[in-house]
Amino acid sequence: MKGQLSEGVLPGLLRDLYVGRQTGTLRCAQGAERRNVRFRRGHIVNADTNIQGKQLGEVMVEQGWITPEQFQKATETVKASGRRLGEVLIERGQLTTERLEDALALHIRDIVARVFGWNDGTYEFEPEPDTAGQDVTLKLSTGELILEAVRQVGDPDVIRYALGDLDRVLALSSDPLLRFQKVALSPADGFALSRIDGTLSAREVLQMIPLPVEETQKSLFGLLCTGILEYPPDVPKKAKPPAGRAAPPAGAPAPATPPRPTPGPRPGAAAVPPAGVPTAPLVLSPPSAVPATSPAIEGRRKEISDAFDGLKTRNHFEVLGIERIASEQQVKEAYFRLARRFHPDTHHDSTLSDLADQLEAVFIRLGEAYETLKNARQRGEYEARLGREQQRAAAGSGPGAAPAPAGAREADLDPEQERKAAEDAVRKGSYLYEKEKYYDAIQLLEPAIENLSGKIQLRARLVLSKAYLKNPKWVKRAEETLQSLVHDDPQNVEAYYLLGTIYRDTGLKSRATSMFRRVLELKPDHEEALAAIGPLPEEEPTQESGGFFGKLFRKG
Repeated sequence: MKGQLSEGVLPGLLRDLYVGRQTGTLRCAQGAERRNVRFRRGHIVNADTNIQGKQLGEVMVEQGWITPEQFQKATETVKASGRRLGEVLIERGQLTTERLEDALALHIRDIVARVFGWNDGTYEFEPEPDTAGQDVTLKLSTGELILEAVRQVGDPDVIRYALGDLDRVLALSSDPLLRFQKVALSPADGFALSRIDGTLSAREVLQMIPLPVEETQKSLFGLLCTGILEYPPDVPKKAKPPAGRAAPPAGAPAPATPPRPTPGPRPGAAAVPPAGVPTAPLVLSPPSAVPATSPAIEGRRKEISDAFDGLKTRNHFEVLGIERIASEQQVKEAYFRLARRFHPDTHHDSTLSDLADQLEAVFIRLGEAYETLKNARQRGEYEARLGREQQRAAAGSGPGAAPAPAGAREADLDPEQERKAAEDAVRKGSYLYEKEKYYDAIQLLEPAIENLSGKIQLRARLVLSKAYLKNPKWVKRAEETLQSLVHDDPQNVEAYYLLGTIYRDTGLKSRATSMFRRVLELKPDHEEALAAIGPLPEEEPTQESGGFFGKLFRKG
């Protein structure tokens, strides 16, 4: 992903990375100036520049958080040890973690904000593996930075072009991860958002809002770029009205003498000036007056931990906190209420930063429960499985039996039903993998494999191993799955290649070479294996050639 920077390009680019939850580095250049912004799962987590005077340590000195002497001595330690500056300052007691996050937020915002003003230059995005847990949680919202980028666009024609076909219907995002993100909206943004009901086209929204059209267009563009709004692909376009400003629909405010709207900010967000008004530099508030160990914080942490701990034993109804007789509307209300409560953006709070992975797991499971229970057919099948599992547990386990697993997967289903359900799970899991919902894919594929055989099981094991590889903590699990796979399917080119990449990335060069050679034996024109085996050195056989892989590739 690369191209030329011009006015209006950056907001759309940031949207692709944010809404697409990409991990990697965005490199922007203008002349000799370089500014790099690193993303993890769509969120900005770090940035750097080659411009002197704009480094993290200099920001902290400028803010008076450390002295020039402390900065100089810490820099000497960093050069000698290779450690991070913030880590050194915290260890010496010269900086708190809270203040480091303040500094990082200011530093990144300054670097990114500079690029907002570039009307020329180049950009290139380099995808990278997801290195979970290696970045400091930031007091910085990527959604807010995108809104700021939109507000910097001065040419109304650029905004109009970016909005595209105005006769498409606008709706709130169907993805709670985007819909409930914490961003500070301007009054114009909030007013525009309040008119979105999933039935009006962008053109109709522009006609009914009593604000300057250009200001409303910019608000809609910003809300689309943050992903809060979307053009639903399955909703037909509205017919284009005759030229001229149409009368607002019934119930809409009359445009003749409208009071200028001043709705408050969204929950959890501070108000910002309206679009078009220059914003002051970001001023971070001092550390919260609420103690880090206050009862409120401890209660919130316990709420998250309890929800996470219950994921393995609670069924979908229990996860959503609803009765089995809950209506479709009650299912939806419960899901969106909890999705807001356990939204991953919550981890921007420094008192919850260490619970980021737990929050994400709870959020994903809430989505899994909602997707099952909102569909009448899927809900019926799920309730039937749940009921049979409960009957089996009551009849066969006796007092003190362990609770049924969260997915209510039982052993007494009809074998043909089990097989069809497992095949359906493989199809859905493969789809989820392609959509980069790796955790969801794993949850479907793991139990499905037990009820399958033949080619579809082999395919499911391959997709499962690829999903494991997306989490650095599960590389060993991926390796074991792939080893088993090539044992059962010695002609599986992709499995050998993935094993080769695992061994290459972990420094096992001999094993990597063996895997890539096996790929080329099966498929001589395999481009990735040819490229990978080139720089790998030819090595004499070592102890690595024994055991399973030695037997697998031993000649004669």
